[in-house]
Amino acid sequence: MIQPIAWTARTFIFDVPIGAFPALLERLRGTPARAADLVSGSSEGVLSHRSNGKWSAKENLGHLTDLHPLDEKRLKEYMAGAPALSGADMTNRATEAADHNHVPIALLLERMRTTRGGWVLKLEGLSEEEIARTATHPRLKQPMRLLDWVYFIAEHDDHHLARARQAIREAAR
Repeated sequence: MIQPIAWTARTFIFDVPIGAFPALLERLRGTPARAADLVSGSSEGVLSHRSNGKWSAKENLGHLTDLHPLDEKRLKEYMAGAPALSGADMTNRATEAADHNHVPIALLLERMRTTRGGWVLKLEGLSEEEIARTATHPRLKQPMRLLDWVYFIAEHDDHHLARARQAIREAAR
């Protein structure tokens, strides 16, 4: 099996055309449904299993909801014309402290669906001028349009869905 690249090792070229925004919103909107499909048929024990010190499937999925406050903050920064975005907590304290492995998967999925659904509705209301606004990303040290940031989040979602799938496979062995 191909080992996934670490998220922090990813690099990006932001050249997505403005017209791709609706498709990116569909990708973001679909993350909770894809997560639900991914965990369907797996036991709570399998979904909570940590292997080699890596996050379980539940922790990978819970992490996406843990980032919702940062997403909201960054959206406000774009709307305010901030020159740079707030940094993420690269230690992932919120995810480590959340104890997602002791939360029923149905509740984790409902939280994801609710927070993501409301957030995507906000994004849908943005104008072309707003999604073209630029701010510097703190870790990447490069400017990104709001559109690029949405693409970045969609890629991050997919990264953690893939990690959750890998965790399920390892737990089932």
